[in-house]
Amino acid sequence: MNFSRYAIYYIPELPLFQIGSDWLGWNSITGQETLLSADHHRITDRPRKYGFHATVKPPFSLAPHSTQGELQDAFHAFCPTVSPATGGTLKISRLGRFLAMTQDVQSNNVTELAASTVSHFDKFRAPLSDIDIEKHRQRRLTPQQDALMLRWGYPYVMQEFKFHMTLTGPLQSDEIDAFEHDVNIRFRKFLDKPLNLASLALLGEDRESGRFHAIERLPLGM
Repeated sequence: MNFSRYAIYYIPELPLFQIGSDWLGWNSITGQETLLSADHHRITDRPRKYGFHATVKPPFSLAPHSTQGELQDAFHAFCPTVSPATGGTLKISRLGRFLAMTQDVQSNNVTELAASTVSHFDKFRAPLSDIDIEKHRQRRLTPQQDALMLRWGYPYVMQEFKFHMTLTGPLQSDEIDAFEHDVNIRFRKFLDKPLNLASLALLGEDRESGRFHAIERLPLGM
């Protein structure tokens, strides 16, 4: 498969991962789609291509001097050196007009793991193009977010990082209550349980379909 970008994500264990994948309509590990109703397909359209995940190192193009094999070797070497991270309890949150699974309290352990992953693999990231920079700046970044974007390729890393597993695209004000109710029912057995981030996954974005596929998933600290 020919990948245009790579990312390092947290993919939860089964059965949460399967339920989340079925909700979004795409399983990044098996490469299988789930048939959704038209309305459900619409509200999950934006996050579907990424699969059910929490971003740790955001998607990036490979630097000209790097190869996928070198990236995988570095991923193999990195995962045993970092410890699993525990976090707050999981809950459903509104992030603006989006719904996502988040922590009730942002965990320093999880934030530090994400920061170390971003910095460790930065040498594999191609510099942002002027088009990429302007696209990010359309979101009206704060000065800190702009500086992080220029340094690390993405504005919501390091001190701006917030753990979340996206469940919908932007929702209309007259529908968000109903979908929030549906999401809380669908994921109720996993809510109010502590986050245990014990593995990381390296994914690639298929150049043809735009869907992200898991290349490898490795335990931490083993």
